[in-house]
Amino acid sequence: MSESNIKYRQAARTLASLVGEACQLDDVPKAVLQFIDQVLENRRPVGVIFYGSTLRTKDITGLLDFYIIVDQLSDWPQSLPARMANALLPPNVHYYEKLCCGQVLHAKVAVLTLAQLEKATCFLSYDTTMWARFCQPVKLVWTRGKYEEKAIIRCLFRAMGTAGQWAAMLGPAEGKSKDYWQNLFANTYGAELRVEGKNRPSTIMEGRENYYTQLLNSVWNLSLIRFTEKGNIFVPEIDPKRRFELRQKWRFRKKVGRPLNIIRLIKAAFTFEGGADYLAWKIKRHSGIHVNISPFARRYPLLCAPWILLKLYRQGAFKRSI
Repeated sequence: MSESNIKYRQAARTLASLVGEACQLDDVPKAVLQFIDQVLENRRPVGVIFYGSTLRTKDITGLLDFYIIVDQLSDWPQSLPARMANALLPPNVHYYEKLCCGQVLHAKVAVLTLAQLEKATCFLSYDTTMWARFCQPVKLVWTRGKYEEKAIIRCLFRAMGTAGQWAAMLGPAEGKSKDYWQNLFANTYGAELRVEGKNRPSTIMEGRENYYTQLLNSVWNLSLIRFTEKGNIFVPEIDPKRRFELRQKWRFRKKVGRPLNIIRLIKAAFTFEGGADYLAWKIKRHSGIHVNISPFARRYPLLCAPWILLKLYRQGAFKRSI
């Protein structure tokens, strides 16, 4: 067996081990699992993914983040206009509060189909949000069965591969593993409606440095990105023309990312009671722009959405740099 084949098989085993962590639920608080059972009630979607800062910090008093994956958008209770909006620009977001294990938990729950998840995690996707989330440690807290579990795991594999390839194309000529990941997350934040501090990428990696080093090594081997590793320094061998072309494509993703995220945020904010005020809070928190929500806008949020978009555009929310 050639050395390249050996490396490929080792990388596949390592990546499978990293993804396998998503199915280990021993460290997931019982209250979180109970919360999902209450949200699902008698519905049986494809699966539920737990992710985000509350997963990293184990502080479930904050806002929990979940993705609920369904077969069809009609499988989750939504109005016809909401389903149409979800088909055009997934996911739709819902807000839940549940009493679990003696405490009230709050969560933002995004709903999309398995087909939409597959598309959003591929390398050609213009949406950077999902694959950037799912290359980070997540927990697959509920699945309908083994077949569905494998389908979601394939999406996690795809997200990791997408992230690793972009890390190589956008990263330095050489550097430590953390240099590539910090640079990647800084770029994905730059394509979203976020104003995270400069240390945010480091915070994401804190305590999981070994995970990200193994992930980079494995993904590059599996993606056939040739590289040398000198100590803890990675040196990818990338054709300059290929790197230039992909960086140009990334510029387009960054250009459209902010408008897409603002539109998605407005759509999401009107899916639950108090959503208009949530929208104003979220935009102010992430862009510094204050949006005054009138009583009329609270009563007719969808009717006022174009006006809010126009106001945000005039104030530079679509162009403001991170």
